[in-house]
Amino acid sequence: MDRPENKKRFEKLFAQLLELSNGNFSYRIERTEKKDVLEALIFLVNSATEEISDAFVHQGFVNRRGSRTALVQLFFELDIKGFVRKTNKMVGTLLQYREDDLNHVPFATLLSPESHKAWAKIIKAMEITAPWEITFRLVFITKQGLLFPAHCHIIHFPDERRTFVTSFDMIQTKEMRERQLQRKIEKQLRSHKLLPQETQRDPAVLHTSDIEKLRVAEKYIKDHLAEPLPSLKEIASFCGTNEYKLKKGFRELYGMTAFQYQKNERLQKAHVLVEHTHKKVTTIAKMIGFKKGNHLAREFRKRYGYSPTELRKLSK
Repeated sequence: MDRPENKKRFEKLFAQLLELSNGNFSYRIERTEKKDVLEALIFLVNSATEEISDAFVHQGFVNRRGSRTALVQLFFELDIKGFVRKTNKMVGTLLQYREDDLNHVPFATLLSPESHKAWAKIIKAMEITAPWEITFRLVFITKQGLLFPAHCHIIHFPDERRTFVTSFDMIQTKEMRERQLQRKIEKQLRSHKLLPQETQRDPAVLHTSDIEKLRVAEKYIKDHLAEPLPSLKEIASFCGTNEYKLKKGFRELYGMTAFQYQKNERLQKAHVLVEHTHKKVTTIAKMIGFKKGNHLAREFRKRYGYSPTELRKLSK
């Protein structure tokens, strides 16, 4: 435990706990190949961070029913060699670098080792003479050594010898915030009997027993992606609940229907198989429950903004 490398691991662990105490669930600690108590603790802290982050969504702290929009977090302008030319202020806030630290440094130095291979392929793609764009998941590394996973949209303009990298997150729209304010005002008016009382609604927060049953349903869906989804009545019976609670609870917990969740999981698995295996798209389609390869390709492009073929070219 007294070794220098362990000291650095402790520092990252402390930094992660500090971010958690400040309510920031965006960061993770980079894993190592070690199999000691400290590595087990790092795994638990990363897992706890993900669980807490999910809990905020699942228990209604974030209103999933409302419209949501993309919020730009990080913005980089790169030159033709992949060196940083300009950034926005959020780069300094989220990655903890000063602006001067990033001038003319290779963009790859801001990425964790797990993203270096993917970025090397992006650099190679910059040799293409036509403009292109792609949405890609990259993992940044902060000055303190914490990981910052982000979905990035990358646009390359060969004629201008520039590439733009933008990461984004999802937030509530202005319309959603205005509706919340309107409900607050209406509540005040009802309290003074200036508006009729609102009819009683079912509470949105799920009980622990409900969540456990929904987790069973989630696991069933993940374990049977290649098969058609049974009826909600059959799934509810399997999980020990009823159709109404399953339908309503699934939306509350995951923000989507069971059928939408299955489709989302199928596409995520397809992305991994396309990127990391040499299986044909038609084979992958059958493995995850799509009848035809072109059906998968159509849904894949709709979900990610690029086709399986385009992803595989970048993955070679």
